[in-house]
Amino acid sequence: MVKFLSEEWISYGKQFMLEKIDPAKDLKNLTTSLLCVIENVPPKGITMNLYLEFQQGKLTDLIVNNNDPFTEKEAVFVITGLYGTYKDIIMGNMSLSMALLKNRLKLKGSKLEALKLIKPIDVVIDSLRKITDEFEE
Repeated sequence: MVKFLSEEWISYGKQFMLEKIDPAKDLKNLTTSLLCVIENVPPKGITMNLYLEFQQGKLTDLIVNNNDPFTEKEAVFVITGLYGTYKDIIMGNMSLSMALLKNRLKLKGSKLEALKLIKPIDVVIDSLRKITDEFEE
């Protein structure tokens, strides 16, 4: 178990998703990319970016950085929210769909297409939950 958004977290996250998530069964052979813009990250209140890319249900890229704006890759979906909201989602206190419905997260991209991705992305969130045990305060 590791600290959210740390280098160690990225490494464990990649390994866990590649070993434990079935591309067809769990991710429905999902092909997409997500950029999570995480605002007000403690202790300095910076903005961090979490980029995930999937091809045929396999994780092909996982990047975390604090370059604002994120220009390394173009994402199909951009989800912007506060660190506390992302923390609540990873801890299981709030679902991704509820955070979107309550406008705690802002979505850029097709809402209709995003709704189709909620269940597979929930599998990804659950896997990240299993490796995360520490957060910045």
